Parts: sequence; C-alpha cells; structure tokens
Amino acid sequence: MKLHHTATALVLFLPLLHSCNEVDEISGDNVAGNSPIVVSAETASPFTRSYIPLGMYDNFKVFAASEQGGTRTVVMDGYKVEFLTDDWTYVSETQSLMYWNSNADRYLFTAGAPVDAVAAISATSMTLSLENNTTGSAMACQPLRIERTSADFGHTVNLRFGYAHCRVCVAFMKNAAESVTVEDVRLTPDIAIASKAELTYSYDWSTTTPAATPQLSVKASSGASLGFDRVTIPSSTSDAVLSETRHYCVPDAANTTGWTISLTVNGQQKSASFVNSEKWESGKNYIYVFSLEENGPKLVHVISQDNFFYCEDILPGDKFSNADMTE
Repeated sequence: MKLHHTATALVLFLPLLHSCNEVDEISGDNVAGNSPIVVSAETASPFTRSYIPLGMYDNFKVFAASEQGGTRTVVMDGYKVEFLTDDWTYVSETQSLMYWNSNADRYLFTAGAPVDAVAAISATSMTLSLENNTTGSAMACQPLRIERTSADFGHTVNLRFGYAHCRVCVAFMKNAAESVTVEDVRLTPDIAIASKAELTYSYDWSTTTPAATPQLSVKASSGASLGFDRVTIPSSTSDAVLSETRHYCVPDAANTTGWTISLTVNGQQKSASFVNSEKWESGKNYIYVFSLEENGPKLVHVISQDNFFYCEDILPGDKFSNADMTE
C-alpha cells in the first residue's frame, strides 16, 4: 500500500554544547584550565551537521555526575542548555563551565527536552510531564555512562534522544472517478483515555549498557475526540492519503480498544465503530488507514513506525515544517 506523506524513521540526536572539539588530554580535578566538559550530538564521521529532532526545541535540561571510589558527585544538576545566536551553550550567570576530573572512575549523563517538560532529573531517575497535543513530543536521552578506561572519556559527550509520546495519524482511501473531500474527522474513545501523565525513567547503571525503565503515572483522563484536518483524495487512485494533523498522545495507559470514527465525505456525514488493537508505545507513529465505503468508514490497516520521521534539513535553532519531511 502506498501512503502519501508517510515518513521514514530514524532516531535523531541533539547537540548540547558545540563550541569546542574533542579533547585528547585530561588532567586534574574540576578546575579551570583543564579540559571542559563538552556535550554534543552523536554524529557520523566526518562531522557534517547537527540535528534537532523535528526542529521542535531550542532548549533542554541535562544532569551529569561523576563517580570516584563509590562516591557520586553532581557535576551538572539539571543544567539548562539553550540555542543562542548560532550555537548551543549551558554557560550562564548561574551555570559554570564544567571540567573533566581525570581521577573519576566514570561519568553518568541524562537529559530531557524541552526544559519545561522535565519535572525532575537526577542520577537515579527523570520525570517528564506529558500531555496530549498536536505540536510535539517531550524527549528523553538514553542514559550514558562513560568509564575512565573508555576512549570517550574526556572527549565530546554524545547524547541520543528518543520520543516520550506516541503519535496518532489517520489516512483515507477511496477509488472514485472524481476527487473526494473528507472533513470533520474525529476519533472518539468509548472510555476516557489518559490525557495528562508523568513518565518517570528509572536508571540502572550496573549493566553494560545502562537501562531506563519507564513508569507512567496518569494525572488526568479525557474522552475528548481527536480531530484531524481535511483530506482530499484525488480521482481514480487507490492510494491512502494522510491527514496533515498529528496527535502526540500519552503512551498506553490501559488504552481502550473501542473507538468511533466520524467524518463528512463530500458533504455526507458518516460514522462507524472500530477496534483499536494497538498498544500505544513511546516513540512510535501509528497511522490508522480507513477505506470509505458506501455504508461508512472501515479500518483496514494500522501502520506502526518506530520513530516519527527523519528530517535532513533541520539546522540547530530552526523551525520544523511539513516541507522538511522526508518521504
């Protein structure tokens, strides 16, 4: 099945501080004059550009701690990082430039975006505030541990982000001699679903690759409909056409399976019930594809993509538009 405006999936990365290159030598404790801690995006070699997932944010929050002889020392206690003029920086009147301690056994890094979504952050956990919306997702960094024996110790710290929300889209197909206009599209759950929540990631640093275990705490539920923009299906095509609207939703919290779709097709109102068998997961994009039959819409397929989409042309601090979406 071909789908107009569907997107390829890729986990994207955020640059935090990009004013310094890799540091080859480290010495001393956290004192000025030694190697600064530089946090950036994981990039291909050679370095060609930086990325912001979806171009959504120009700020996020970072936590870093060093460990030495079983003692943990906080290095960056929820530092705010923002894009200023043409670069990322965390240095401000209240946030000092930090330096590597060559005597530390290891460093631990976590981060979340945007800053306002990070309700709490520490070495043991991070909590993100989630709310159903149509503008974007909160993001969590994969926990990163850098050992003193690692080749990455003292070099640029590369953080990798993933999405906390899931994303819900709709698409329609109808092979007709003339174009078809689909309007007033709404998906309505038969039981209230989570509309606000806190998603807490608890970190396990003891494994080879540090693990984050998410725990969802629902703060509010709603039976409100998810509304989508109009769709125009060209004449004589069997392709599914995607609505421009994307709903970023709280991932599965005992999500109801019973839903209703209502819409207007060329001025005629239609509705139908359908079963949502998908368990909504963080970072996944769900496209519900409906065929428009004479008696009403019918769910024929759900496309599940691992990551929302890949934007090649987003520069640090830029905005996102549909024109940037890769087919």
